[in-house]
Amino acid sequence: MKLQIQSVIYGNQVDALVKAMKALQQAVKVYHRRVGDLQVRLIYGDSTPTPVLNEKTQKDIREMLKAEIEFEYEVFGFNSGTAKGHNLMAENTDADIMMIMNPDVILEPTCLCKLMEPLKLKEVGMVEARQTPLEHAKEYNTKTGETEWASTACTVFKTEVYNKINGFDAETFFLYCDDLDFSWRVRLAGYKIIYMPSAIVYHAKNLSLSGTWQPTSAEIYYSAEAAMLLAYKWSNPERAEKLCQQYLTHGGESEKKAAQEYRKREKEGTLPQMIDSEHKIGRFLGDEYCKMRFKFNH
Repeated sequence: MKLQIQSVIYGNQVDALVKAMKALQQAVKVYHRRVGDLQVRLIYGDSTPTPVLNEKTQKDIREMLKAEIEFEYEVFGFNSGTAKGHNLMAENTDADIMMIMNPDVILEPTCLCKLMEPLKLKEVGMVEARQTPLEHAKEYNTKTGETEWASTACTVFKTEVYNKINGFDAETFFLYCDDLDFSWRVRLAGYKIIYMPSAIVYHAKNLSLSGTWQPTSAEIYYSAEAAMLLAYKWSNPERAEKLCQQYLTHGGESEKKAAQEYRKREKEGTLPQMIDSEHKIGRFLGDEYCKMRFKFNH
């Protein structure tokens, strides 16, 4: 079986990337011992204006990983965002399974073994790992693991499913909600999404003293833009308009810019085509996209 693992990088520290690679390498070794053969290709797609990895570093990485992992490095030459970056790396892949992994996640040694297991079932199209120290709060069935969508901080899916739904929607999403939209389309195509709390990855976040996440201005902008576009695409234009008005009236500088961009798309007729008009898949519960098990205090 062939597994292609993809990470989009942008200005990442080399030491942090190597640390993540070593953890991945260990997880592959454990998979070989416990499960069996697995051909693994790791691809880094670099969106940074000046490439992160020089020729010597690339050579050293290939030498370090060569027993378990084939390493490829693609320099895009422009800031692709996540959706387009992953589509570029996925072109013409011959892998049976694809894995999207944030470049800063650290896999627990048995993570791959547990993450790949549910994909043996025909009805399962996508499986998500558990992030720590901040686990995602979305609801899931504690017996079956079934959930409504998956974060691509660390997730695997069948390549045939990716091809069936035409990959990520890079025309609509640049940085956020591309995984949510992808997940919903996986379910719209008739597949189940499974959350595996036993498949653990460490995903560091920049937290305040109160334990809350501290987003950058770019993260605020793209998060706001994606929220409006997701609502519109999934046949909830009322929510998209409400968010746009909210950002224009009460938002900070980044949110106002996102709302102005939404208005521009609206005027130009370049908003995404609406889908799921009967609301069978996409759900908007207040500011959430499914039921939540808990909420973080702010």
